[in-house]
Amino acid sequence: MLHLHHANRLEDLAEELRRNLETPISEVLTPEIIAVPSTAISEWLTICIAAETGISANIRWLLPARLLWQIFRDALDEVPDSNAFSADALAWRVLPVLDDSTFTSRHSALSRYLKDSSELHRWQLARQMGRLYEQYLVFRPDWVLDWESSEAAHWQGALWQRLISQGDTRHWLRWRDELFERLHAGSIDEGVLPERLSLFALTGLSPAFLELVATVARYTQVHLYHLNFSEGYWAEIVSDRERARLLALQGEQADAYLDQGNRLLASMGRLGRETLVQLIGMEAIESETYQAPGRSTLLGVIQTDLVELLDSRQAAPPELDTDDHSIEVHVCHGPMREVEVLHDQLLDAFARDPSLTPADVRVFIPRLGDYAPLIESVFGSATGTRHVPFALAEHALTEQSALVQGFLTLLRLPQGRLDAREIDALLDLPMLQRRFSLTQTDVEQILKWIETLGIHWGVDAKELQSMSVSVNPEHTWRGGTDRLLMGFALGDTGSVYKGYLPVLPGDSSLADMVGRWRGFLEQVITLRQTLSGVYSLSRWIAICHQIVDRFFAPDESEMDNVVRLRQRLAGLASDGLIGGFVGPLSLPVLRDAVERRIGEVVGGRFMSGGVTFATLAHGRCIPARLICLLGMNGDHFPGRESTQGLDQMSLEPRVGDRLRRDEDRLAFLEVLSSARSSLYISYTGASARDDTVQPPSIVISELLEEIDALTRDPNRSEKLTVRHPLQPFSERYFDGSAGLFSYAEEMVPPETVFTQDTPPLFEVALDLPEPGDLPLDRLVDFLANPARALLKGRLNITLEPGVDLLSIREPMALDPRGRRALERDALDAKLSEEELVLFIERARLGGALPSGTPGVLAAQQAWTQATPVITHLAPLLDKEPGQTVAVETSLEGWRLNGVLENVGPNGQVLWSVDALSPWVMLRAWCAHLLLNCDPAAPSHQTHLVDAAGVILFSPQEDAVAKLGRLVEVFREGLCRPVPFFPRSAWAYMSAAKTPLANAYRTWAGSEHASAPGESADPFFALAFRDRLDTALDSEFESLALQIFETPAQMVKEARG
Repeated sequence: MLHLHHANRLEDLAEELRRNLETPISEVLTPEIIAVPSTAISEWLTICIAAETGISANIRWLLPARLLWQIFRDALDEVPDSNAFSADALAWRVLPVLDDSTFTSRHSALSRYLKDSSELHRWQLARQMGRLYEQYLVFRPDWVLDWESSEAAHWQGALWQRLISQGDTRHWLRWRDELFERLHAGSIDEGVLPERLSLFALTGLSPAFLELVATVARYTQVHLYHLNFSEGYWAEIVSDRERARLLALQGEQADAYLDQGNRLLASMGRLGRETLVQLIGMEAIESETYQAPGRSTLLGVIQTDLVELLDSRQAAPPELDTDDHSIEVHVCHGPMREVEVLHDQLLDAFARDPSLTPADVRVFIPRLGDYAPLIESVFGSATGTRHVPFALAEHALTEQSALVQGFLTLLRLPQGRLDAREIDALLDLPMLQRRFSLTQTDVEQILKWIETLGIHWGVDAKELQSMSVSVNPEHTWRGGTDRLLMGFALGDTGSVYKGYLPVLPGDSSLADMVGRWRGFLEQVITLRQTLSGVYSLSRWIAICHQIVDRFFAPDESEMDNVVRLRQRLAGLASDGLIGGFVGPLSLPVLRDAVERRIGEVVGGRFMSGGVTFATLAHGRCIPARLICLLGMNGDHFPGRESTQGLDQMSLEPRVGDRLRRDEDRLAFLEVLSSARSSLYISYTGASARDDTVQPPSIVISELLEEIDALTRDPNRSEKLTVRHPLQPFSERYFDGSAGLFSYAEEMVPPETVFTQDTPPLFEVALDLPEPGDLPLDRLVDFLANPARALLKGRLNITLEPGVDLLSIREPMALDPRGRRALERDALDAKLSEEELVLFIERARLGGALPSGTPGVLAAQQAWTQATPVITHLAPLLDKEPGQTVAVETSLEGWRLNGVLENVGPNGQVLWSVDALSPWVMLRAWCAHLLLNCDPAAPSHQTHLVDAAGVILFSPQEDAVAKLGRLVEVFREGLCRPVPFFPRSAWAYMSAAKTPLANAYRTWAGSEHASAPGESADPFFALAFRDRLDTALDSEFESLALQIFETPAQMVKEARG
């Protein structure tokens, strides 16, 4: 017998189920069979039952499709464990037929659709057809049976006939017919069917499913618990749109029998209405329980109107509290702002109502995958009093597993050029680092090598040749790492060896790490070659398992994701086996199948004890005190059909058809009915780019229109809408603007922003460092940027950008840094009397040049640039070779030491191919002063040579005192910011008139300057944040004179 239980509240249906379960079935150990639409419902029911009885056990929860299959397996012989007509299995059955040109050529529409199609295109069509055939079996069983019994006119019918003729024919309709025959014949033994079946809160049931339920109910107890929105008869109500269409077709006489009732129910409940029509027509014992929440709140009024089937336009307007918060709408600038606003609003809700707990809150999002990382970021990072427990009830492996993301990156290798960013992404994975015994420090060093060696993309010269591209092989992985390995073996000789230029950018102790890096690269290259092949599905799955084994060493926290990944791969293999697929596959098809299988959303714990985030399809009718809807955008909800254009059902709609649009509208209606105290709605209503208005979902618009109509206030919906600023740190959140507030303390603008200047970085100076060894290079580096030495050296504040984005394209021209480096190499080559052709070859092999003619031209230009320097330098070096001299002196307790090169009878000879700059002068001046501290030096003068000529630094009798003052500046600069800025100081000393104005132009910069102002340097900007406009003070002038006065005078004497 069929028992039909109606209620508008899920709690009442659950109570009815619990009472019925109190009547035990005859076999105590036999589990109860309860069909539910989702695991969320089963979780919730388990808790409801246990809350009343103290325990919930021996219940078998099944989804509707699995329930049918279980009935077939219990009652019939030879029913397989798996359904060969599932959408996934059907896709593999369809693919070989689409690959068969003898079949496709006989059907012109299909042939045109597949003209010039790739294997991936055919696979995607096969997947769509698998889903469609699964739907046809459920919602158009008569079509399927007709196709099997007579010639099909449409290619979809012919394709089905081909599938049936070549494979398993036992779909669920065949098992259903056999079940009906045996039931009617009485040939099924008593006790085979479950003694009691319960179907709880199922929606969108097909007529074929309900027919089977009704038939089985004649032979056993079947309880169907139906969530019904209204106690009134609403099976024939029509929406305003349907009414207008019928009036246009039938004239005014149709108005006599058109029943409108509640507008929201008529507009959004089509799918529920058609289910109700089918249930009413079934022979059943019915019971019903309806409760209206009352009309004390706006939400209660809307829900009561639904239950009582009232048209708000015909009812008296309710008397509502002006401070009613039962429905709120929040308009934001994008998903991130929606999540941030929700977090603040929840904190406020908990503060306003201490009885409200996180477990009382459900958040439904149509596209949960887009929001999942944002939720993790906002809710996961909140601590202390702002922490809100939360859980994602659904997730895809690709959203939470770095291993899976790395696995998919490896599967995509053949579609790319194996560029530097791909390798960087892989090396960033901790589990891959463990597999190849690499540390994070190793990876950072590897990234520096990639940049230094100029590796951009490609395996080696052989691959480049096969691609017919003219790119230097030195920029490939093997080309670059071969030079590195040879550098560790032979040393950085600077000489070409067997077509290679060995390079050793680091300590020789790093050779072992280079070997591990090369081993990783070879594994990647081998895998890339393997993935370029064509294999059977089973072989592909084996390769996927090998990828996991060879590239990842997961720790204990990652093992669950490894297991899930292997289960998804095994499921994919099983689909192909069930579908009887034995043909070859290329990687694009395999990758698409794997990505879709891995990307399938799986349910987690719905009743987590915290705020639960889920999609609307997962637990939407489960009641909660506060229900929140995010992402209710006009272009996201309701959803659209993914098989539009292929679905023949859309051309001949029938009662009971499930359209995505109608399912989503019904889901919103269920959410609206399930909120017990408050409903919170959020959507992206303004563009974050230009603030243009974006509409909400049509269901939100209809709800707002209903609110205005039932309150007789055209502005009521606007009064409950809060429009949020673009930024979370907007002043409007903190100035008392209506409806706007923030719990994020870090977003509060400091009071000092409007009342006083920015506070200094250092309120008091740091302690003086202990004196010790002071290499000359350290002193020079300090003077080049004292703020950097202070912040980075003593406070460990790093502001320089790291290797953010590795270059993935070979250079077409040299950047300024590369050009200067090449010019210095050219100068060294000229000094060693190397020929131009050898210099060009060595530069090319070193990866320093662009490919082809641009590289040759760049080398020739560098060679030319070095010529003037050599012209001025040669006379100084020809007289007598210089020596290397080590000098050390004690200053202010510091032992200043350095190694000076090219020291001879004429003094020290220094040169630079770069234009004369403050940094060149600093290095030369400090080296000159240190030379003058050595009484044994053959000469105490220094020659600084550049393209413009020679600058002579004369002997300095007070060199010790001058160095002492530099060391004093060094010591002071390690305790507090000292205002010495090399570029600005040099501009100050170089000016003939108004030196401070000249310095300020360099400090502040201008839009016409070739380089930004020196104040833009991040270390200077931070250290002097409270006085950037006044940094060039009297202390700056004093330091500029103290450090640059003498060298500036010598430059003037040399250059005039």
